[in-house]
Amino acid sequence: MEQECINKGWTVRNSISTVGDQVQGEKQIVSKKVDLPYDGMIHTVRDKQNTTGSDLGYFTPEDYVYTKQLMIGDDQKGNDFFVKFDGVFGITTVQINNQVVGHHNYGYGSFLFKITDYVKVGKLNEIKIIVRNRVQPASRWYTGSGVFDNVFLITLKPLDVLPDKLQISTVGVNNDVATLSVKVAIHNHYMERKTLFLQHEIFDEAGHLVTSRKQKLNLKSQSNLSTSTRLYLNHPNLWSADSPYLYHCVTTLLVGNEKITMTQSNFGIRTLSLDPVNGLQVNNKTVKLKGGCIHPDNGLLGAVNIVDDLNRKVQLLKSAGYNALRSAHNSMSPELLEACDRYGLYVIDEFADTWTQSKTYFDYSVFMDNQWADDLQSMVLKDYNHPSVIFYSIGNEIPETGTNESAFWAIKFIDKIRSLDQTRYITNAINPTLSNMDKLPQITESLKTEIPEKNINDIMHDFKKLMPVINTHPITSEAISESADLVDVVGYNYAAARYELDHKDYPNRVFIGTETNPRDLDNNWKQVVDTPYVLGDFSWTAWDYLGEVGLGRMVPDTGHEQFLASYPWLISCSGDFDITGYRKPVSYWRETIWDKENHKPYIAVRNPKNFGEKMFISNWSWTDSKHSWTWPGSENQATSVEVYSNADEVELFLNNHSLGRNSMSATRRNYFVWNPNYVPGVLKAISYCDGRAVGSSVLSTVRGQYDLVTETHSYGSLRYVDIYAEDSNGTLDMNAIDELTVTGDERVTILAFGTGNPKPLEKMSDLTHPLFDGHALIIVKMEDGHSDAQISVKSNAFKTKVVSFKNH
Repeated sequence: MEQECINKGWTVRNSISTVGDQVQGEKQIVSKKVDLPYDGMIHTVRDKQNTTGSDLGYFTPEDYVYTKQLMIGDDQKGNDFFVKFDGVFGITTVQINNQVVGHHNYGYGSFLFKITDYVKVGKLNEIKIIVRNRVQPASRWYTGSGVFDNVFLITLKPLDVLPDKLQISTVGVNNDVATLSVKVAIHNHYMERKTLFLQHEIFDEAGHLVTSRKQKLNLKSQSNLSTSTRLYLNHPNLWSADSPYLYHCVTTLLVGNEKITMTQSNFGIRTLSLDPVNGLQVNNKTVKLKGGCIHPDNGLLGAVNIVDDLNRKVQLLKSAGYNALRSAHNSMSPELLEACDRYGLYVIDEFADTWTQSKTYFDYSVFMDNQWADDLQSMVLKDYNHPSVIFYSIGNEIPETGTNESAFWAIKFIDKIRSLDQTRYITNAINPTLSNMDKLPQITESLKTEIPEKNINDIMHDFKKLMPVINTHPITSEAISESADLVDVVGYNYAAARYELDHKDYPNRVFIGTETNPRDLDNNWKQVVDTPYVLGDFSWTAWDYLGEVGLGRMVPDTGHEQFLASYPWLISCSGDFDITGYRKPVSYWRETIWDKENHKPYIAVRNPKNFGEKMFISNWSWTDSKHSWTWPGSENQATSVEVYSNADEVELFLNNHSLGRNSMSATRRNYFVWNPNYVPGVLKAISYCDGRAVGSSVLSTVRGQYDLVTETHSYGSLRYVDIYAEDSNGTLDMNAIDELTVTGDERVTILAFGTGNPKPLEKMSDLTHPLFDGHALIIVKMEDGHSDAQISVKSNAFKTKVVSFKNH
């Protein structure tokens, strides 16, 4: 099997019918040359009238047509051809030479079409991808539009290995010997039986052959065959998040001594076990999942998946203490899975956000009942060789999980998954409240004998108070019991109060907090650590995302704030990292909960202008704190200084004057607070355990005029240029809002430039943006064939900065 990436040399236009649009004058049609992946939506204008609305960030919804000329040589006669897509968002039609070869409607997951009957061997062929995405909203978050992942041309010889059919699994590890199963599917399109050999070879990370096996097969004419064999590997290096060791399997198909074809895959050797006494064990060691949820977009890049970008994301998340991710709420991209394998993060890979009941106007529920089997199979085949994937989730906050009539869908999904993969566990992210909204009248009636009517009315109008009541109500417990008993692990969203309750009645259940509020981690993590049947906690979210705008905002309460924010809000404001990868204060607090050994305090300061004001605070908010002691215009105004530490006590100093040694907050662990007036100078925090100083940190006011400072970090072919407004001591001025313009020479492509501003007015793809919180990020791709390149950063207030870098 030959798989060729065909990402280069495409043309894209934002219209399906050029003539129709021109005649009707509906829109301006733009056609341009691009390389894939290419997210059309991120380049559009945002407007409050757009039907994408607050769910998708107010972008303009459009349809797109991608075309490419593809040469298939005369030497390819007799072969079969397929085109494979790793991700296209929108209602997709694929044509070869103006003939339709297939349709696909699910925006996430790989799919392929056989195109043998439509190509002309020895000639140029036109491949056309038509993507319809004008009808909105089609999701509850930013999806992008068009081809956001890789496209491949697959060539199969008459005798060959089938695509995505090499599967390696760990049968067991005993007495320092790993037993591996290698399964492969092959086809024979010849009109005669073929005798062949499969040569399986396993290589370690250094490229050394560590075990192999040769397998003889007779394959009938015009037939397919799936076969498996066992290999044994002495002294294996086991894969885990702490030690992510990868092996490489190469399977070669031979006839006699002639090599006909080959296929290959990375994999890891690891074992999983699960029970309420030991919890989740990886390689016979109990693991607690320090998890975060992530949406599929990649910030400034939009929906585009680039493996080097995802390597960066995973490394930053690991550095912040995470050891697990949950894909929300769709199948994870191959590139992100590769990064999780390589750097060590456990994965919950999730199927879908909807089953039969819709959550937005044109979401997956429109298509689910007709194509769920194909989409689930695509997810499982993609995941099979990735050791990072330890759970499949069959859904997120599905209303059907609380019904007797529609819970059967879970049985269908589980049976399908287990027919394809029995090596992993299955969960379902159940939100008990959303599973039982139709039972609110019954629950309200039952509460009248326990709670005064006035208090009931207050609860019914306050979702924060409502959820705990519904989550733990007996009616809820009965309604979700079937859905909970079907899965290996019960996933609960915002329902940690159910863990102990369920365990009493159902001692064989084990649980994961599949989605939780960020500020609840201290209480949630105590349950995770203290109870073996609670496997971990996944915060919403690990990384901020486009769409679902303002979900986690904390702003002055005008009395008109809604669940989501109005235009020009763009991002959710609920991640540990903003969309540029800048780490926010909540992440440092989270790390103090997870890491008991590091006692160094972290200082964050709330905005003095909001002190004492009534604030709109969502369930997904932290505080409005920043890592800054520079608040011009707020001198002598009261503010709150937060210090995060897992020490017993913390003493805070302002300009060498002690503000007192405090114990942690009674309402939040590892959280200390003082309310001084803002006076420029130096804050210093010292943490104490058993009366002994064990850590300290300092936060200073910016002194004098700041300058623009750049830092460049390399991730494969990408360069990330961080721009900071810093004084001569390296202190960041988070008040700097200078407008910057970025240009590059012909040796680079500027993929993105922007900031973490939650409500920018500029177009996302513009190359002029003001700093936000004193920071901006440029993402640059080195062009092939060039050893060095440079970009320029221009500002009216500063001398042009030239950033040079080399292609390694």
